[in-house]
Amino acid sequence: MCVYSKRLFREWILYGKIVLAVDFDDTLYPWGVLGNEKDRAKAIKLIKESMQVGAYIVIFTASDKERYNEIIKYCRALGITIDSINQNPIDLPFGNNGGKIFYNHNLCDRSGLNGSLKILNKALKQYKKYKQKLILTN
Repeated sequence: MCVYSKRLFREWILYGKIVLAVDFDDTLYPWGVLGNEKDRAKAIKLIKESMQVGAYIVIFTASDKERYNEIIKYCRALGITIDSINQNPIDLPFGNNGGKIFYNHNLCDRSGLNGSLKILNKALKQYKKYKQKLILTN
């Protein structure tokens, strides 16, 4: 497992829930020329699995606020529950000043979506094994 997957896995264990920042256009929604349907499908699948074991989903987008309802409806139709858009989903001692939000992992077509999906997939598999082991030992 790579250093980034290990870090994400450790944070999942430490906090029991991670924050996934997810871009909207060309990551979840087919918007531009660069969009890749296979990566979008993989992202949707991994986001849903992450939600089931403990992840806040934050849409981290450059879209105007007028588009937020459309984003919420689209994600809901995919089976993705959004915890917030461009805001921390929970109170944190940092990242609340309207600047960069906090996240444990970012899924974005402009920052190597395929690589980010691989990191998330590895950490998610490890975390599921960890949780299953806990259930079996209790």
